[in-house]
Amino acid sequence: FAFVVHEYGFSLTEATPTIVRYKKGDLIINIYHGRKSYEIGMEIGLGDAVYSLGSVIRLTNPDHADRYRHSMTATSDGVVAAVQKLAGLVRQYGSNALRGDPATFVALAQLSRQMSKRLELDSVAAQKRPKAEAAFRQCRYRDAAELYEDIRESLSTTELKKLELAKKRAGL
Repeated sequence: FAFVVHEYGFSLTEATPTIVRYKKGDLIINIYHGRKSYEIGMEIGLGDAVYSLGSVIRLTNPDHADRYRHSMTATSDGVVAAVQKLAGLVRQYGSNALRGDPATFVALAQLSRQMSKRLELDSVAAQKRPKAEAAFRQCRYRDAAELYEDIRESLSTTELKKLELAKKRAGL
């Protein structure tokens, strides 16, 4: 990661066996090796907001972001290879963030909010979907319709049809 010093003007501020930190003004970079997970990862932040490399990748290549996973290794050779791979991804996707581009950090903040909202919706859906399915099977169509309606944004095509049928049968 010497390139962040030479090409982007960051300074090394901390180096331990499990974390390396760089800083430039309000920008920070953390490269880490999880002590228990053995994951090799990177995050970049501006001020108090910190974003994963996966989020940075998602801004320009959502398909790659869906496939991206942290490397995991417990050997020194594995760490070297994983850090090299990580550096390549940061070079490929992170130049705007490394320059501190304000629009990039606005987009990262918006993406973070969207992902949090999606996680919240998925959590609610995971709780209500089985209840809605059970209510539908038991012909409790009003209950099924209300439960399905609560998670409408997360419904499959089949579940949307069940919602409409439940509403019809419940007289709603």
